[in-house]
Parts: sequence; C-alpha cells; structure tokens
Amino acid sequence: MRKAWERFVNAGKLTPPVPAQLAEGRKGCRRRGTDHKSADISLLRDKDKALVEVARDFLPIVQQTLGRDFVVILVNKDGIVLDIKGNPLVLGRMGESLCCGALLREAEVGNLAVTTALRAGAAVEVEGVEHFCQAYHDLVSSAAPILAPDGSVYGAIGVFNRIEHKNPYVLGMIRTAAQAITNGVYMNMVDEELRLQHKYLEAIVESISDGFVAIDGSGRLTYMNASAGRIMGLDPKKCVGRHVEEIVKDFKPVILSVLETGQGYVDREVMVKIRSGNKRLVKTATPIRDDAGNLIGVTDVFREIQRVKNLVNQMTGARAHFTFADIVGENPVFLDCLRLAKLAARSSSNVLIQGETGTGKELMAQAIHNESNYAGGPFVAINCGALPRELIESELFGYEEGTFTGAARGGRPGKFELANGGTIFLDEVSEIPLDMQVKLLRVLQERRVMRLGGSHYIDCDV
Repeated sequence: MRKAWERFVNAGKLTPPVPAQLAEGRKGCRRRGTDHKSADISLLRDKDKALVEVARDFLPIVQQTLGRDFVVILVNKDGIVLDIKGNPLVLGRMGESLCCGALLREAEVGNLAVTTALRAGAAVEVEGVEHFCQAYHDLVSSAAPILAPDGSVYGAIGVFNRIEHKNPYVLGMIRTAAQAITNGVYMNMVDEELRLQHKYLEAIVESISDGFVAIDGSGRLTYMNASAGRIMGLDPKKCVGRHVEEIVKDFKPVILSVLETGQGYVDREVMVKIRSGNKRLVKTATPIRDDAGNLIGVTDVFREIQRVKNLVNQMTGARAHFTFADIVGENPVFLDCLRLAKLAARSSSNVLIQGETGTGKELMAQAIHNESNYAGGPFVAINCGALPRELIESELFGYEEGTFTGAARGGRPGKFELANGGTIFLDEVSEIPLDMQVKLLRVLQERRVMRLGGSHYIDCDV
C-alpha cells in the first residue's frame, strides 16, 4: 500500500487494490494540489446548534466506549469541526491542530474518512497509507455521514486513532451513532415545524373576534382564545385543564351533549350563566374525530348575540336616514314642535309622538334617534296596527324553541331585542290590544323582556 501511495503521489497512477471511494478522493486531492506532506487545518468558527445539541449526548458515549486512545469529532456539512471528545494529542502531529472550528476539507487535509463521508454520503474507514496526506499514514480515520430528511448530507461523525489501536468495531459503532443523530435531527426539525404550525394556528385563532374553545374527550378544556375569555369574563390560562362544568355551569346541555351524541350544531342560540349574570350566545359546535372515527373532542365557536343582531340590522337596513336638518318649515307651531323634539333627543326617556296619518311621525322619530345618544345603534320600526293579534307578543318579545308548533329552531329574537342599543319605533301603538299594552308598559318601564316560553329576562336598552 505504501508503494502504491508513492506511485500515485509521484506519477498520478492508481495501482490496485484501491477502493473506489478512496480512488476518487485521491484524484480530487491531486487535482486541487493538496499538500501531501503536511495537513494544514484552516480554523473557521461556526455554530450549528441543531446538530451539536443532538450529537451532544452521543459523542461521549462513543468515545468512552472506544477508550482514551480514540478521538471522536463532529463536523457539519462544510467540514467544520463542531465538537471533539477525547484527547487529540494522542494522535500526534494531526492532533496538535485538531480543534473546534478547524476546517476539514479534501483541499486542505486530503481524503480523511470524514471528508470522504461528506462527499460520498456513505460510511468509510481509511487506514494508514490509504490517506493521501503522509502525516496521517500512522492513523486510522473512520466516519459516517449524518443525513438530512431529504437525504442530503447534514454533517458527519468521525473517529481517529493510531493504527496500532485499530478496532474492527469502530465503523459499525459510528454508523449506529450517526443514524441515531440523523433521527434526532429529523425529530428536532419535525418538532420545530410543529411548533411553528402551532404558532400560526394560535395566531389565527387569537386574531378572530369570535370566542373559540376546545375540549377533549373527557370534557376538559384544552384551549380558549382571548376573545372567549373576554366574552365569558374568564382568564383562559386559568381555565385550560379544567372540566367545563367547573367553569360554566350551563355548558353541559350544549358542549357535553356533543360528546354524548357525536352530533354537532350550527348557530344555536343558548343562554349561559357567567359570574356577571346571564349571557346569550350564538354557538357552533363541531365534533373532532381521529382517523378511526372515534370522537376525541369538540370545538366550540361562539359570539355574543348582540353582535349577530347588529349584523342583522345592518343587513336589513334597520337604521334611521333622516335628521333634523332634513325637516324644513317656518310655522311657529312647527318650530316649537322641533324644539321639543330636540329636547327629547337629549333624554333617555320614552317619547310619545302624536299626529294624524301622513304628518311625518316616523320622520320625526328618525330625527330624534339620530340626535340622541343611541344614534350609533339600530332604528327598528314596526307597524303595530298591521300585526295579527296572535302574533303581536312573539313579534315584539320573541320566543324560545318549541314554544308553539312551527316555531323556528333555536327560537327567534323579538323587535325589542333587535333594537337593543338603539331605538324602536312603535307606529300606531294605540292599535295594540289592551292586555298587550299592559305587558308593553312593563317592558318600557323595566327595559327588559322575556321571550315566549322563556325563563330568563333579557336586558333591552332602547
């Protein structure tokens, strides 16, 4: 082997037996003009934390198993030494320049096992004069590549020892270690990818204005976004891990029923008890199933019903178009009427507008609304004289699901609920039957309603 090395160095001729990987390495060294008499190692500092952190647990085990006559190194894909275990001085001349940050490339150090493994992507052992550089002829170098998930070379683990301490089990050991590090690097990459995906999903869920909660198969809360905490008056961090029945008493008939039946629901209106009182929500629950179809949890998205009502009012045009600037006249009696209307607009009291049909009562009502503190809310007008007697109560106050045959699923809010935060204009209110006028008077006094078939009062600031 020594004579074969001398012939190649002097004449560039490869003489068998020279393995294919070593032959390619030697040719590259000669082509690049590598110095075969000395092994200058360029020092280059770099930090490849992902690789170092995974390999940190494996390198000491390999070195301690082999013994003090062996030096174990970790290099990245560029050949930069990231870590060393063992005493490099046992290697003689080569060990004097082997340190973290050293650059091991074929152009500088020849066909060491590490440089060959990085280039070929395969485990290799180079013994004695198989090394291109004469300084390594009394050493055995072994290396195995560490591969990235796409199969490219991510780094390598190498072992150096003097030729008299050759161990036939070194290559197998570092193959195993390299595979373990490869698996560890891959797992870290997967963990990082999952962490980023979790961050993205969390950012999306936290950005929505609707409340969002998730529970596992046992009914324990696994996630609650900030909007859900705001709506429910709860601290999401303190709620995660607790059973929903401990958090909100009235959750059982809604969320937990999905766990029991496996059936979700869409846009269901529910009343929930929270610390500050009762709150009406519109909820959509979706069961979560694994690949086998087993129910493992439920997600629940909800919003305050007032937001839904506001959206309905916007879509249906429940707003006032006219202001006092649109009402023009010079008659002193008319101007005095406008003065009184403007005074009424500054008050939160109920206003009675009297006049013959066609005199502009609704025009005046819209102007009062737009001048009042409720101008930003809806303006809901209803002609009481056109309502059938049997429908007046349900139209004004709403009804719960199942109250009567043909009742809409989930119930329906009345006009007072839709006008919450704004103004309700009851045109021809005198046409309402006397028994209904008593109920209406109570609503106007208490500013709250109870739906037909309901058991809870709903505040109405109109």
